[in-house]
Amino acid sequence: MHSMILSSFPKIISDWWWNEATRNWPDFSKEKLLNTIRGEIVEQSDRFNKTRSFNSSSYGARDLSVLSYGNFFFARTWYAMTFALAEAFSCRNLGIPRKGPLRILDLGAGTGASGLASLSNLRKWGVENPISLEAWDYSGKSLATLKSLHQAGMELWPGTKITTVRKDLANDLPPMNSRLFDLVLLGFSLNEILQKEEEGSRIEWLRQVSQYLKPSGLLVITEPAGELTCMNLQSDSQKLTEENPKLHQHSPYFNGSPCPFLSQSSKYYSHEVRKVVPNEVIEKINGPLHLEIREVKFGLSILGRTAPLPQPKGYELCRIVSPVKKRKGTISFIGIGSDGIEYRYEFQRRDLNRDETKEILAFERGDILDTAKGIIGKDETHIRLSSSQDLKPVFAPRLGKTS
Repeated sequence: MHSMILSSFPKIISDWWWNEATRNWPDFSKEKLLNTIRGEIVEQSDRFNKTRSFNSSSYGARDLSVLSYGNFFFARTWYAMTFALAEAFSCRNLGIPRKGPLRILDLGAGTGASGLASLSNLRKWGVENPISLEAWDYSGKSLATLKSLHQAGMELWPGTKITTVRKDLANDLPPMNSRLFDLVLLGFSLNEILQKEEEGSRIEWLRQVSQYLKPSGLLVITEPAGELTCMNLQSDSQKLTEENPKLHQHSPYFNGSPCPFLSQSSKYYSHEVRKVVPNEVIEKINGPLHLEIREVKFGLSILGRTAPLPQPKGYELCRIVSPVKKRKGTISFIGIGSDGIEYRYEFQRRDLNRDETKEILAFERGDILDTAKGIIGKDETHIRLSSSQDLKPVFAPRLGKTS
């Protein structure tokens, strides 16, 4: 499999978060500190996954909240934006200025996981421009932590600078001015900023945010992978682009197509499932909690003011939207083609050797594949494939070694 190799979560950052926690509670034994953090993590996990209720004291006002989030959930948000930005960079035509600075705006930045992931990865991918990151959030404590972390990890993002602005983004979104951005990020923050807003208000808010983009810029949104949250993201993206002809949807699908699950019933919905590598601190915190730490699941939408790259419409280019399933006689998955139609792609296991089977089963939900060697089967949405060579990865990011 030919894949885009991404860096694992940097050890320098995981060490920094743990050192901050031990510095803050110098009298705690390691086990007492771990147990204290675990208690906060359980509350935060329930807030993220069940109650969906956020306020100024949720996790941006207290040292325990900030440091617990940093030691456990920061890497999850970092990874989600890393995968999303890798797609924007490699196959969604992210506009990198030919000269001058690349400007990033991170809305609901918190302690900086999405913004700093962008700085680090753009440098790893060879972007040499000066990069400026402007981070907006309601929590002054979180923004101060972001600045400290940026300074401590400068070797990961040389030639970058950050500006932090304290704002209640739900009520204090400033009008567009001359400072436009190449990238606007909403990393697991849209649902929190607008948690009580109705659909029309959410779309108007996103419309205002889209005006911060340069003509070649992209708005990259990641959201928690709950079905309702993901369906809202795709619905808002569709209506936003329908109401604004100068705004286009680049991802998750092709040719500006909206999410097909909005208009047809399916057992699936649009979200990514990516394998990740938890660091040692996350492993130790998670020991008795048994939370999912080896996968990052997230909803994704990428919007831009330029039209998406055109693709021939059909089943040949697809995005995997289901698990790859191994049954008694077949291996199959569901994919959305470049025509916005849901297809079933299927192999007969008798045609595959062990290595081919392993290679096919290694594909992940969210991978983009070229399946041009497939043939139409018993109906027009059933595509038969005979060899692992019939699947050519277009975008299949995988993590490399820890940096």
